[in-house]
Amino acid sequence: MAVDADGSPILIPVKVLKQVSGESIEPEECRAVLGKQTFETVYGLYIEWHTVSSTDCPLLELCQASNQCHCF
Repeated sequence: MAVDADGSPILIPVKVLKQVSGESIEPEECRAVLGKQTFETVYGLYIEWHTVSSTDCPLLELCQASNQCHCF
């Protein structure tokens, strides 16, 4: 997980990161891999404070809010 200077998570899908950097991300090289449900549990308050809808996909809403609408 990468964060910006404010400590906010940087959300970028592996596919997009590979297109931008040309590097492959191998799950076995990662310290941890968070699934959607685990991410929502760990970042529950962040999601609550930074999203509007409780029914939409919070990851998609956060991505769209960060001007990365092309990421999904």
